[in-house]
Amino acid sequence: MAPPQVNDIWQVAAALCVFLVLAGHVTLESGLVRAKHSVNAAAKALVQTGITAIAIWLVGQGLMASGGPLSGRGPFASGDGALAAPLLFDIALACAAVTILSGPTAERATLKGHAVAVLAFSLAIFPLAVHWAWAGGPTPGWLAAIGYVDLAGAGVVHVTAGAAAITAAALIGPRIGRFNGNRKVAIVQSQSFPFAALGVLLLWLGWFGIAIGRTAAAGLPLAPVVLNLVLAGAAGTTAAFLANQIRPRTVTVIHMIQGTLAGVVAASAGAHLFGPWLALAVGAAGAAAAIGGGRLLERMEIDDALGMASVHLFAGAFGVLATVAAGTIAPAGLVIQGVGLIALVSWAATIMAAALVLARMVMPIRVAPEQERAGLNVSEHRMTTDVALLVSQMGTVNSHSGMFAYLEADADGELGQIAQEYNRAIDIFRAQIRGVKDQLAQTEAAVDAAGREASRLAQDLAQRDERLEEATREVGQLTDQLARSLVTVQSLHGMRDGIVRLIGRSFRQPIERLHIMARRAGTTRHPADIDALVDAAREESAQLARRLAEVIDYARASTFEAPPTRDHASLEKLIGEINMIYRPRAENRGVKLRVVWTPDISSMAGSAAVLRKVMGELVSRAVDVTPAGGLVSFSARRGAAGDLVIDVVDSGGGVSPGQIAMALDPLAEGTTGMAENEAGLGLALVKKLVDMHGGALTIRSRPGVGTQVRATIHADHVSLTLPAAV
Repeated sequence: MAPPQVNDIWQVAAALCVFLVLAGHVTLESGLVRAKHSVNAAAKALVQTGITAIAIWLVGQGLMASGGPLSGRGPFASGDGALAAPLLFDIALACAAVTILSGPTAERATLKGHAVAVLAFSLAIFPLAVHWAWAGGPTPGWLAAIGYVDLAGAGVVHVTAGAAAITAAALIGPRIGRFNGNRKVAIVQSQSFPFAALGVLLLWLGWFGIAIGRTAAAGLPLAPVVLNLVLAGAAGTTAAFLANQIRPRTVTVIHMIQGTLAGVVAASAGAHLFGPWLALAVGAAGAAAAIGGGRLLERMEIDDALGMASVHLFAGAFGVLATVAAGTIAPAGLVIQGVGLIALVSWAATIMAAALVLARMVMPIRVAPEQERAGLNVSEHRMTTDVALLVSQMGTVNSHSGMFAYLEADADGELGQIAQEYNRAIDIFRAQIRGVKDQLAQTEAAVDAAGREASRLAQDLAQRDERLEEATREVGQLTDQLARSLVTVQSLHGMRDGIVRLIGRSFRQPIERLHIMARRAGTTRHPADIDALVDAAREESAQLARRLAEVIDYARASTFEAPPTRDHASLEKLIGEINMIYRPRAENRGVKLRVVWTPDISSMAGSAAVLRKVMGELVSRAVDVTPAGGLVSFSARRGAAGDLVIDVVDSGGGVSPGQIAMALDPLAEGTTGMAENEAGLGLALVKKLVDMHGGALTIRSRPGVGTQVRATIHADHVSLTLPAAV
């Protein structure tokens, strides 16, 4: 028989090895939770270790010890040095088991609620489960007495803790956004997969300590047990890897972590009974059981935040039943193993549910939704990370869009460098704004100087002939453009005669006036008269150029067989452009311009050229006919059939039905429209474009009250999203 000191050495060494599970757990959870909850993950690891160690010393060891079929009879709060080594192993074992409670409730459980769950597990659930299965002596635990086999805790540790953890997760509820109405599972990315992988390796090594301690206590060969655990873990990893290669969208790298742990867990019950080949098979099957169990929990909408509870519960349960495959257990062994599983799951779930239901009556066991969104680092511990701080500051900047604020972050960190670059960009932007203001001031000064120079040149008779020649050239160029336009119009199918009449009505009188002005300028010698004639000629030329552009646009629109579709743009962006272009013009005329659109407009898109023309012509006409102090209202919305509805209402003088008909059909023979100086093709062009897009243009007007113009674009010509770039 080995001396007491030797027994102490292996028990203490095994306990210290088991304590690696704690380090592996905090590393694994910190790697899988989002950064805004990482501080809470570390805090839970410390709190649960402290509570569990004290609870096992006070009560747990006594309940685990021999004494009866249901419970041990002490010692409690022992100070006996002879019991220190087994007590240390029991504390390490319980601390390792309690880590399983943390993952499934991560990211939403309060720290005090988690502490209640840890206390219930350490005082009642785990000590009695250990006693039932492992207590020896004259009166062993009732599971041990009927032949229940579980060498390294697949049932006692993993199934018991997994059942308690899933019960807690179900009572606390899923994270915000984890599930939606049609049960599609929201994907939550891990913070650091390398951290999580390191945690798995530490857990794997720590569980060797549990197996070593239990195997040495049973007097069994040690190396085969450890070898089987290594092979089972490797088989679980490899099985998950192969599944990932076959179905990468269904089985992810996170499942490789779960597969590794599940393989070790499944082999823990019968590691002393298995051969190497059977250990490989059990490890691979345990990985499949864990992944399948995870899918089952998702269908039940139980949020196992890290996916680890399914590893412990389902892989552990499979491992307990798989001990029968070794062939060294009586045929009734499968029933005995099943009874043990039912007892452990029922006991753990019942006690955990009772503890949390009672705790929920006196304290919150889950954080509020806004606290969960902000992160448990802030809500539970008043701490934050660079990421959370940066996001918070950028949210403040966005809520005050007119303010250029600097961001604060640790200058030595990566996010601090981002903040510094952002602050540098703000400095550059401010400098550019100052430069633009300086350029504007210089431009204004240059404009003033140019105005004074123009006044001086206006008094210089030597410039008269040059200005007359320039005006003559402009008239000649305009005449050439008109001639080319006539040639273009002559080639339009089915519209030649109407376009010719339109050009004759639109351009005859302005050209005649230009020629009259040119003749008068050639006969007069008075500088003031010459300047007035030149200015009038320029204004008449500009008006004639605008009419020419309208005629060309109308002619082109009249020949389209189908609307253009290659220049789609966001409707919300186009409305913003119209608002930016015409608001200064309305304000200069003393007219109030109101632009509104419904939220569903933000997801619609259409032809940029056509929609700019339609909205621009309608708003421009309304601003021109509305007197100072009047109101022009522009609105856009999505119709019931998915079409685009644009309304422009003005408080101008209104027009008669006859004038509306003339304005909409300028090519009709005998149509004279409004007065020559007021005629335009804006409404006619809008009608052409709207008709091309399967829509309708309606005009309601009352003289002396105002006019409402409604343009409708058919749903086939507006899309809910922008087309993908080719």
